[in-house]
Amino acid sequence: MRPLHSRASLCATLLLAASHLGFSLEVPQVYKNTNLLRTIDAAKGYVKETIAVIIENTSDKPQTEYYLPFSVPGSSAVSYVECKDKKEGTPCKAEPVDDATDYPLKYYRITLPATLKPKAQVTLTISAGITGALEPIPAVIGQSDKQFLSYTGDRYAPSAYLTEKQKTKFRAANGEIPDYTDFGEKDVDKSGYIITYGPYDNIKPWSSESKAEKFTVRFEFTLPVIYMEKLERDVEVSHWGNNLAVEERYWMTNNGAKLKDQFSRLAWATTSYYNPPTAAIKSLLFPLRGGSKDAYYTDEVGNVSTSKFRSDSREAILDIKPRYPIFGGWNYSFIVGWNNDLPDFLRKGKGDGYILKVPLLQGPSQSTTYGSVEVKIILPEGATDVTYSAPFPVDKEERLLHKTFMDTLGRTTIKLTINNVVDDLKNRDIIVTYKYSTSAALRKPLVVLASVFGVYLVSALLTRIDLSIGK
Repeated sequence: MRPLHSRASLCATLLLAASHLGFSLEVPQVYKNTNLLRTIDAAKGYVKETIAVIIENTSDKPQTEYYLPFSVPGSSAVSYVECKDKKEGTPCKAEPVDDATDYPLKYYRITLPATLKPKAQVTLTISAGITGALEPIPAVIGQSDKQFLSYTGDRYAPSAYLTEKQKTKFRAANGEIPDYTDFGEKDVDKSGYIITYGPYDNIKPWSSESKAEKFTVRFEFTLPVIYMEKLERDVEVSHWGNNLAVEERYWMTNNGAKLKDQFSRLAWATTSYYNPPTAAIKSLLFPLRGGSKDAYYTDEVGNVSTSKFRSDSREAILDIKPRYPIFGGWNYSFIVGWNNDLPDFLRKGKGDGYILKVPLLQGPSQSTTYGSVEVKIILPEGATDVTYSAPFPVDKEERLLHKTFMDTLGRTTIKLTINNVVDDLKNRDIIVTYKYSTSAALRKPLVVLASVFGVYLVSALLTRIDLSIGK
């Protein structure tokens, strides 16, 4: 007999599914898409979807908001959405609509860069990162076998409005595509590593009653699918040391096809001479700012010597090699860190003000997705009036004190948490402003001076005490 709590859980799941099926986002029909081109790029370990669309205001009133859905079935999710006016290059604001929408669609509300008058048109370029949409098939392969990924998507681009003409292009990682959906019509064309579906005319808006037609493409992927389950990034500012110290702690997994049999070190060493494509993670390349110095690389065992670091005034590169190749399903955690000259990132503002400009995310040059990214900006002790401007939305913000050697109260720290991040967002700067007075700057030297004087005073008193044993 099924337990009571199991029945309750099943009922709750059915009610939730019913609520999703019965609910439909009411989008005002004030636009039509005169032409839409959707490009799905699977050259990385995640999907980048780009939509170029000409929209026309079909109502008799000016409009400023446009709704766009993305298909996110199963474990897939939208990492980011960015939009701009294709002609002027003016950015648009894109924000997610409440989660109670038409599953498996995720709607975004786009605020146009300028009010669109009746019968007027504007061309938008919208890009989005979709994670979890690629699946290794077969899921288990041999050590030297080829890896193939599979993508399943909608034949017609989901839209909240009538689309007069549309086309979908799927861009694979290379030209080896053993399987793809052919609907038996002349609307499918394969040219090299690009498969085109369409053009299609007069596609109706998506509704809860719509039956989506799906296409599937399976293609070779010769790179590992790098997934950082968690990244902790500390950026520490030192005015007295005139230094910016960065340390990053990674928990990494290869989300590619898993290894079928036991790992053979002999076979790996033999094939390494030919350097064939492999689904294993052999090394990671970290491009750093020019002038970076004192780089290090450690893991749970200790210092890892299989790394190379070269730096000059123009560029710096940290090339690390894990202790063992990371095959599909394998995990590895490690730490990297380096120092930079503070004047390269900090400038003086008005009065006691300072302006710090550093990348919110850096990471390896290889295609990477991140489950959770925690960034700490550790400012000098005594910093006040701290504000920041992030280059993309932050899921959680915390203010705390970070205590290190010889601190009194602790250093002012901003902790930012961002979930589901892709490497398209790296090397974008966060701007932090704060005040740091002269009295706050002198606090630590005075504490050090007082400590030294205290030690001297105690030692002087101890020398005056007679510790000899009398007769």
